[in-house]
Amino acid sequence: MKKDSLICFRASKELQESLVKVAKADRRSLSSMIEMILTNYLKDQKAAIGNDMRKHPRKPLSVPTVIKMSELEEIGVGSIMDISLGGVRILIPKDFEQNITINTKGSKFELIFNFPTEKTPIKMTCESTRVVDDEKSILVGASFVDAEFNSYKSLQTYLM
Repeated sequence: MKKDSLICFRASKELQESLVKVAKADRRSLSSMIEMILTNYLKDQKAAIGNDMRKHPRKPLSVPTVIKMSELEEIGVGSIMDISLGGVRILIPKDFEQNITINTKGSKFELIFNFPTEKTPIKMTCESTRVVDDEKSILVGASFVDAEFNSYKSLQTYLM
């Protein structure tokens, strides 16, 4: 993270000495120790750090998914890496890249998958928001744009 701001504040001598002692024991600078303490506090409070634009927290998930390109009837496979109420991150192996064309931001497609605890398939319509082309795979970040009522209800239940 880029450090481009200076923060000054007053503290008691005891607090300052305690921070210096902990920083030395951890082999850190006083500035680094204070930054680490503040960052951990903000994470505990679930306050946004940086420019994370997600409205909903992600939950790790590792399940296979069928990817269907609605307008072209192309079908491919991938793996869901994590999911939230607002979207999903999908890994598509390079071997299956030619079967589907999710290579640009704004591509619309449908995902069909099962949660580990459910037997009913989940169907979600998505729009890609981020595409990262790696050596062995393509990572797609997508937001949900439409879902059947029961699918979205199952998603909410799974994430609770």
